[in-house]
Amino acid sequence: MKSVSFLLVDDLEENLLSLEALLRRDDLVLLKARSGDQALEMLLKEDDIALALVDVQMPGLDGFELAELMRGSERTRRIPIIFLTAGSTDGRRRFRGYEAGAVDFLQKPIEPDILRSKTEVFFQLHRQKQQLAEQRDELKAYAEALSEAGRRKDEHLVTLAHDLSQNETMRAQQDVLLREINHRIKNLFSLTSGLITLSARTAASVDELADDLRERLDALARAHELTLPDLSGGTNVAPTDTSVVALLRAILAPHEHDQESRITISGADVPISSGTLTSFALLLHELATNAAKYGALATRDGRLTVTVSEIGDDLRMEWIEKATTAPRSSPGGREGFGRTLERSVLRSLAGTLMREWNERGLVLTLTLPRSRFAGG
Repeated sequence: MKSVSFLLVDDLEENLLSLEALLRRDDLVLLKARSGDQALEMLLKEDDIALALVDVQMPGLDGFELAELMRGSERTRRIPIIFLTAGSTDGRRRFRGYEAGAVDFLQKPIEPDILRSKTEVFFQLHRQKQQLAEQRDELKAYAEALSEAGRRKDEHLVTLAHDLSQNETMRAQQDVLLREINHRIKNLFSLTSGLITLSARTAASVDELADDLRERLDALARAHELTLPDLSGGTNVAPTDTSVVALLRAILAPHEHDQESRITISGADVPISSGTLTSFALLLHELATNAAKYGALATRDGRLTVTVSEIGDDLRMEWIEKATTAPRSSPGGREGFGRTLERSVLRSLAGTLMREWNERGLVLTLTLPRSRFAGG
């Protein structure tokens, strides 16, 4: 740490030598001036003086006048001044001294212990000031280093973005896509946690839990692939929406036969935004799973017809299952997680789901507000 500096001002050399002998220490620099004018010259050169010990009675510029000049300058006005006087200590002189900016008076001959005690206070105050200044400088340097690191990071990211893009518009679209993907990942993590919790309540075994979760997550993966842009073309990287018909085909594709289609999808191809996609895909997956386990898709000759229509402000989907042979299990027995998820999704989408059973199978009518598909 930098040494502390005191300014000693006295017109008598022996007085300066005496003060120097009393105050000398390794970490203290004592600057000596034989006159007020010489002291002013030193003050112009030195900018970190902790204390000025000034003799009051000096030829030419006396101590009071020197103090007034110091107080008049922004550079020196905050330097503490202790007056040294061998003259009278009447109230008027003290008042003038304090008015000139003094913090204390010491009467000559000076008591060494008193001098050391009083100057030690200003020494320690200045030490604390230096420590605070060093800490401030360290914090400033740290802040500048962080700023530089941030600038370099930004430059690096810009460079990477530039390498992956062809123009400024594409970089902006990439930023939108990254935010969208980040949002989806967070939602999917939360959704997966919920699926695990609810599935664990109804699963009869670990294998059943694993199979159910795997099927649902595979369905979500197929659904979200529909909203990912084609990056091979090079320009359009903005996140895209898909449609209800495209989502139905993706969810039902695993249940198709290679030789003959037994699933028919028709009607209005309504756009569906990415915000609604997850909930709607889970609902369709549950319907497809029920059909594959208990309904029309559980038999080779079963048929599933899905028709999508727009009626006023609503989207209506008719799900009709027909089978010439009885399904493997009664559809009325399907309860638990599937129905819990179904009710949750319908509540979040403000929709209704009606089931009508007949001798040939199931007629299911799903009604949802179209606004949910546009807003996500």
